[in-house]
Amino acid sequence: MENVKIRDIEVYHGKNIVGNDYYIEHFKRQGKDIKKFFEEVLGRKYRYEVDRDKENALTMAIEACHAVLKKSKLNGKDIDMIVYAGVLPEYTSPTSALIIHSSIKGKPECFCHDMNGNCIGMTYALDLANRYIATDSEINKVLLVGCDYITPQVSPNDDGCYGQYGDASCALILERTNEDCKLMDVKITINDDFIDYVRFPKCGFAHIYDAPKEEMYVRWKPFNAWWIDGAIENINSMLDKNKLCVNDVSMFCFSQIAIKNIAIFREKMGIPEEKSIYIGDTYGYTGTTSPFIALYEAIKNGQVKRGDYVVLCTVAAGSVHISLLLKY
Repeated sequence: MENVKIRDIEVYHGKNIVGNDYYIEHFKRQGKDIKKFFEEVLGRKYRYEVDRDKENALTMAIEACHAVLKKSKLNGKDIDMIVYAGVLPEYTSPTSALIIHSSIKGKPECFCHDMNGNCIGMTYALDLANRYIATDSEINKVLLVGCDYITPQVSPNDDGCYGQYGDASCALILERTNEDCKLMDVKITINDDFIDYVRFPKCGFAHIYDAPKEEMYVRWKPFNAWWIDGAIENINSMLDKNKLCVNDVSMFCFSQIAIKNIAIFREKMGIPEEKSIYIGDTYGYTGTTSPFIALYEAIKNGQVKRGDYVVLCTVAAGSVHISLLLKY
């Protein structure tokens, strides 16, 4: 398989910065105290939110795509494949990838498709796009973009979810290369003991036209972080297979859903704080883009440079977790 590198990465986020106080007061009026949960478990301080009247998942994705093309000094005609990853696209038809293709004025022979892996979607899509480039000589550059617009899908009465999320998209250019950059390994583990814990919409799409609004929101029953030990086992397995150790990795980009989870990874794996970036206090939790925005910030801050080893690790409803090792 030929080498594939992340040429460039860009992020677009909402312009409204919303602090914890807004949501703390919101739930206080319901007789609920969520301050400790937000600050100590989730690690939230702020989150970016979009103007709901003007922006959505698709508009955010388009902004990120144009930004990464500009950064790479490329145009739509240079792209051989567009992959959009997200839980709920603005439209199911046509695909978001096709609308993005139109926006960037892509070429007619460009492959375009959407995929939904929930919160592991963009990480999984990175692996699939990498394999496509490596096995198809006609695919040289892929535009991969992810965006989840989750806040409107959560009931304002749900103190376990409402206020967790931020609105952001992330786009990157993957390209075939002779450089020593590559996706080295990936591991996925499924545990369907929790298959009924998260459902969106609660009522199912068969009933969206006759269900009350509350039944359109996500249903989220709390469950423990069962996946952390399995993810640690998978990461160690990948490192061993590639004759690496934790100290060889420049950055671990974990799911940003909770600082408490990252603290467990740090303790159990001996990962220094500076090698396990947390940006959920600024962005909020952004779903499928979560580990990629962490990577973006680490690159921007100079914590990740060309040739560095990076681990992405995240989890999705159902439940399933994915760990990916790459040489940036």
